[in-house]
Formats: sequence, C-alpha cells, structure tokens
Amino acid sequence: MRRHLRWIIPLAAGVLAVVVLPLIAGAITSSTSTSTSSSTIGATLGSSIASLAVVLAIPVCVVVAVVLTVRGAMRTFRDWRHRTGRYTRSERSAELVRVDRASASEAAWAEARRLRRALLDQQVPQTIPVWEVVPQPGEVFFYSVGVEYERYYGQTVAQGGGSRFFVGSPAFVLAGLAVSTLSNASARRSAEAQARDQWREHQDVRLVVSNQRLICLAGGQWVSFHYSAMTAVYPEVGDWALVCEFDGITSPLRLRGVDAPIAAVMTLFGTHGLDGVANHPSLRPLDAELATTTRPGSTSTATGTSTATDTDTDTDTSPGTGTGTGTTLPEPPDPPALTPRG
Repeated sequence: MRRHLRWIIPLAAGVLAVVVLPLIAGAITSSTSTSTSSSTIGATLGSSIASLAVVLAIPVCVVVAVVLTVRGAMRTFRDWRHRTGRYTRSERSAELVRVDRASASEAAWAEARRLRRALLDQQVPQTIPVWEVVPQPGEVFFYSVGVEYERYYGQTVAQGGGSRFFVGSPAFVLAGLAVSTLSNASARRSAEAQARDQWREHQDVRLVVSNQRLICLAGGQWVSFHYSAMTAVYPEVGDWALVCEFDGITSPLRLRGVDAPIAAVMTLFGTHGLDGVANHPSLRPLDAELATTTRPGSTSTATGTSTATDTDTDTDTSPGTGTGTGTTLPEPPDPPALTPRG
C-alpha cells in the first residue's frame, strides 16, 4: 500500500484544493461585500486581490496535482512490471549492460588483486602475444585490455570576431557596435576556455601492458609511455583510474575503466618496485573485495552496497591473463625500462 501513496497523496491534495479554495474565495468575497464605506476601500481592494489570487491558484493546484499523480502512477506501474519480470526492450538492454559491466568490473578487480599478490610473491604473470607491437629488447607483454584514454594539455586557439564598420543612422551604428562588442567578448571567452589546460583526446583505446611500458592504440597509432620516463604516478584504483606524469615533453596521461587497476599495479611495480606495490596507500583498496569499493563511474571510494564476491583463485579471470609460474620476475633492461626495486 505504501508504494501507492506516491499517486494517492497528490490526487487527494488536488481534489481537496478544488473543493476548499472556491470556498475560501467565496468567504473573502462575502466578507468584503458587507463593507461599502469609504474608510474600508483599501481593505476591500486587498480582499479582492486576495480572492483573485485564490481563484487563480485553483487551476495551478489542479495542474500540479495531475502531473504528480500521473508521475506517481507511472512509477508505481513500472515498479509493478519490474517485480513481475515484465521489462521493456530498452529496460532489458540497460539491465544486460549493467550486469555485463558489473561482471567485468568484478573480474578485473579480482585480477588486479591476483596480480598484486603474484608480484609480491615474486611470481611472473603469464605473458601474451601481441603481434601488432614490436617488442623492445627484453620486453614481454602481460595484458591487452580496453580503457578510456585522456591527455592533459593546453593549446593555442585563434580568437574569432574582429572589427566591423557600420554606416547608417546613429542608432544603427550604436546598435551595431554593441552587437560587435558582445560578439567579440563571447568569442574571446570561448577561445580562452578552449585554450586552457584540460583533459583532451577523450577516446576508448586498446591498452597493452608490458614489463617496460604502457602502449595505447590512440587515434590509430601506437603511443608508448615508458615507466622510466614517468616522474609521478597516481594509481587511484578506488576510482578506477591511473594518472601518469612525465618529463616536460610528454603531457600527462589518464586511463580510466574497469581494467585501470591492473595497469595501475603493473605501472607502480615498474616505477616503485615491490615496495610501492606493497605499501602505496592508493593500492590499499585492493586489500578488500569489490563489495567494499565503488564501481566504475562513481566519484567516491566510500563503502558501497554491491553484492559482488571475491573471485580470487589460481585460475585466470580475464582474457590475456594467467597464473604465476613460481619463478622470479625478470628485470627489464635499462634503458629504456626502469629496473623494479624491492
């Protein structure tokens, strides 16, 4: 019964308004009709305005009540359909997407935890072949996943607008100058907004993770980001993101998505060694199961309500991964890769 209150209450309120408001307006009108002396002209005018306001409020209340009643009834009907398993085609598609994303995030999170544990145990993740990328001496590939790719930089933007000449009456010239000034100001603000430093090149890319670098297929080209060239790493696995800064030549890189924690663990191993993998504060969420961490798309790392369970086993949980072989991790050559510490 409680779920029906979302449409019963506005319906009852609308009916009550239709009944009560005319009575109030009539009472105000009758009270003013008995006073006709000149001393009560001001009070009569105020009462007339109040009566008119009450009358005008009647259709407003009716419209609001109808809208709220219809919305509440539709929500109640939709909830009933969902409880009985009657979904529309778009709802079924959205539910399938949500389930697939949840499954992918659970598998990727479990693999990131497994990878971290394997690295701390000095085990080698299973390598995969990547035929499109030419490996460098001593380089092996561990993962090939999809992520969201962004770069942070500013750019030079030509400002539009310019001077204009107006010929005609003084009013026409003044109006033209005013429009031109406003147009130039708007163009200048737009150019400044486009030129300032911000995240750009938003796209979904293929990411290959090796023992020496991250390689992204962005804009139809393979772009390499060597661990040895990184000057700062922010492995925000709780937000499903990895941010890397480089020397002054390469602009910062941000990777986001369900597989970003995997790239974050491997990148931190390449830049900080085993000590970073074990003790970096941003990897602490990997100590817990996915149920205590936000899913992709969230902006917080507070405890969520997911019912996902940990799938940590000795078997693979995502394409292109494998269990450790029990051998010591190979140290990548230097240069260009940074030898892991720890």
